[in-house]
Amino acid sequence: MIYKQHDDHFDDYTKYRDAHSETKNNIYDFVKQSNRTAIVVDCENSDVYKLYSVLRNLDADELNKIEKIYLYDDYHTSIGWDWLYQFTSIPVEHVEVQRVTDRKSLVDIMMTAGVCKSYYEDGIDSFILVSSDSDYWGLICSLPKAKFLVMYEYAKCGSAIKNALSEHGIYYCSIDDFCSGNVEEFKRAVLFDILGKYLLDIVYLNGKELVQQIYEEARITASDKEKEAFFQRYIRTLSLKCNADGSFEVVLKR
Repeated sequence: MIYKQHDDHFDDYTKYRDAHSETKNNIYDFVKQSNRTAIVVDCENSDVYKLYSVLRNLDADELNKIEKIYLYDDYHTSIGWDWLYQFTSIPVEHVEVQRVTDRKSLVDIMMTAGVCKSYYEDGIDSFILVSSDSDYWGLICSLPKAKFLVMYEYAKCGSAIKNALSEHGIYYCSIDDFCSGNVEEFKRAVLFDILGKYLLDIVYLNGKELVQQIYEEARITASDKEKEAFFQRYIRTLSLKCNADGSFEVVLKR
């Protein structure tokens, strides 16, 4: 109503609507019925901010039963994955997968091998698999005694893999359904990190173009008004400080 009064509209319902309690209870039940559980993330096919919204909106005591989050990452993905460990109490192992040729990612094969190692060598019997890639159905079929719960994104996941999961009694849910209104602190940390590398050359840059570049590098989807607010609050208020040794420093007001 407030947006309409200002000739605007608001349609991002994830800012205030959270996943259904049934969805959360199914996740809790999966963890309770497991001996040892880990979250395994295909960073190429997952949104770090949506995943954080999942972790942010689940019960902390239930999450503490999860032993580790394994991130299988490629250098083309969001810098946000480098920050996740600072915003969750679950231990995070970030696996940076190097490419042999620039045109071919090896994340999927490394993640498959990593899950198999965790199952056979480390005794992890249950995996919360975060990916919308149907290729991982081969992994699930290859470990028939392991338990899987799959988290996907609506825009990236087809009906075929969902049907296969349903037919085999494997629970799945979307990370899009979790409330995203309480993850702004995490987003700001990533935006500030990217902004920091541009501060030395700030006088040669256009402030509004810089904001656009920062959001693109952070892989954060935002409206023009949100970007304008970031520009007004953080870019226009940048100041120059002269330190005791005479050197200059650009100061970001937070």
